Amino acid sequence: MTQDHYFSAEPASPAELREREVVLAGRPVTVQTAGGIFSPDGIDKGTAVLLKHVPAPPETGTFLDLGCGWGPMALTLALHSPAATVHAVDVNQRALDLVRRNA
Repeated sequence: MTQDHYFSAEPASPAELREREVVLAGRPVTVQTAGGIFSPDGIDKGTAVLLKHVPAPPETGTFLDLGCGWGPMALTLALHSPAATVHAVDVNQRALDLVRRNA
């Protein structure tokens, strides 16, 4: 039996999409997540603490979210800084598909 991990490049489990309502950059956002990625049920506690306490990014620039998952960090950066370029990178192809859908 194969077990998926969020660091699996190609998760073997079905990509059963889930809609979640989350708050990013102070506003409600509907996102899609799925099994086989990091934190498929919404924003994990560590990310929530980081998003709550990190200062807002500059209005412009180039930002990188390394290990983006479904995209809470990348989406927050883009919402705070719409004129910036945000790159979201992950080894997991399902996560990359989800962050594209959520962008």
